[in-house]
Amino acid sequence: MNIRDIARLANVTPGTVSKVLNNYPDISEATRQHVLQIIKENQYTTKNGGRKFKQAVTPRIGLVSENVYNWVSETMQNLLSERFHNADYTVLSFQDNYFSQNKNEKFQELLTYIDRHQLTGLIYFGGNFEDVPADSFAALKCPVIFVNTVLPPDNMMTATTYSSVQVNHYETAYWQMESLIKNGHSHICMLISSKIDTSVYRLRWQAYEDALSSHGLSTEYLAESGYQCERAYRELTEVLTMHPEITAICSISDIVTPAAIRAIHDLGKIPGKDVHIISFDGMPSMHYCIPSISTFIQPRDEMAGYIYDLLLGLISDERQHQHITFQTRFSPGES
Repeated sequence: MNIRDIARLANVTPGTVSKVLNNYPDISEATRQHVLQIIKENQYTTKNGGRKFKQAVTPRIGLVSENVYNWVSETMQNLLSERFHNADYTVLSFQDNYFSQNKNEKFQELLTYIDRHQLTGLIYFGGNFEDVPADSFAALKCPVIFVNTVLPPDNMMTATTYSSVQVNHYETAYWQMESLIKNGHSHICMLISSKIDTSVYRLRWQAYEDALSSHGLSTEYLAESGYQCERAYRELTEVLTMHPEITAICSISDIVTPAAIRAIHDLGKIPGKDVHIISFDGMPSMHYCIPSISTFIQPRDEMAGYIYDLLLGLISDERQHQHITFQTRFSPGES
């Protein structure tokens, strides 16, 4: 019998049981006595026969993300952090290194992070572990859910040593570009993150190129943003000046899309009329741009809710690892 079993019998969270065992003052006396009674009835003691209750560590959840700004991931982290905190878990947040780091080295750092902080569960946002050997994931010592992470393709939907939750990045990005082509655009600029990006943004860029190539269209119109509006504006201004034939921009993320609006405007053209824009992620602020931006929405609230329930189920051994793909939703705008 362990803390999770006691928590289930007492109808409280594992964190509450841990606080009772560690004599935390912020537990009501009624709850304390109730939990102690359950412990007594079930003879919960240490392995050595225990005259004292086991010294428990408050359950800890790690939220790890790459050191690249991602509005969707940040929103989900905030939602999850609040829910886990309210469930009496300690939440530890950590920013990982940038995407150019060796992936096997990064994965080993992740294993060290889990050990060092004695994590009960971990949620990893973004990143790329595509080249990490499948058997390396067996070294994960707590339940781990990878969110919008590029994972080993042969192992991704069948792995039993970790879970994954993502949206259909490639398919959505393909539809994103396809919608521009179907509307008659043949000179389309791709606003991407970076040519060396190996995250899900690389999948989006690949989908753009595949869609263009399938229609025999050029893939030469390209601007890198580096996730920054300043750079996106500079590069788009240069590309649009050099190629006035461009009539549409396919933006890899809403976070840099305002730069496209400004670049078009400053060149004396009308955004949404002379040069059309379609984007990806579903930031609410896209509704307030002029023109409002057509974008594909990631269902962040639904994803966060699923991740929360799944991790608690994995921690309590009530659920098995899952691999879930959510579908995006198109939000038409004026652009």
